[in-house]
Amino acid sequence: MSSESSKAIYFISVASTLSGIHPQTIRTYEEKGLIKPYRTGGGTRRYSQEDIDKLIQIQNLSQRGINLDGIKIIYEMRDRISDLQIEIESLKEDIKLEKNQRSQSEKEIHKSYKNEIVKKSNKDLRKN
Repeated sequence: MSSESSKAIYFISVASTLSGIHPQTIRTYEEKGLIKPYRTGGGTRRYSQEDIDKLIQIQNLSQRGINLDGIKIIYEMRDRISDLQIEIESLKEDIKLEKNQRSQSEKEIHKSYKNEIVKKSNKDLRKN
C-alpha cells in the first residue's frame, strides 16, 4: 500500500460531510483541477485530510468572491512559490559550499607563499 493511498481514506460522502461541501461541488472542483483525490484500482475517489482541508480553503476563497479559475491560479502560484523557495535554499547551500571551498583554496595558496618568500637580512639591504 503506497503512502498516498494510506492517507486517502475518506470516500466522497465522508469528505462532503467533513468539509460541509456537496459531493457534486467536490466533483466540480476536481473537474477544474483544484483537487486531485487518490483513485483506487476501480476508480473510486478517496480523500485525505489534506484534501479535506484544501476543499475547505477552496470553499472559503469562493465565498470571498474568487471564481474557480482565480482559485486555480492562486494554487498554481502557491505551488510555484514553494518550488522557488526550495530552489533558493538549495542555491544558498551551494553558495555556502563554494565559499568554504574558495576560502580553503585561498588558505592553501597563502601557505604556499610562505614557502616562497625569502627574507633578506638588513646586511643584504644595505649592500644594494
